[in-house]
Amino acid sequence: MKKKAELLTKISLLKRKIDQCLDERDREGFFQFSYELKVCQRHLGTLVSNQENRLKGSPEQNRDRFFHY
Repeated sequence: MKKKAELLTKISLLKRKIDQCLDERDREGFFQFSYELKVCQRHLGTLVSNQENRLKGSPEQNRDRFFHY
């Protein structure tokens, strides 16, 4: 969860920097921060999908451990 929050914060800051680059017409900064933003968004997407995959299967797999019929 902490890693996810850090990525969301970094994404927000990168978007601000991109807006600033657009205002200042800084082409190099725009491309640099845009690339970093894409990397962070992909990493966040990977974290979220991995977390969802872990949560999907666990109730069925763990049900027999807790309930003995």
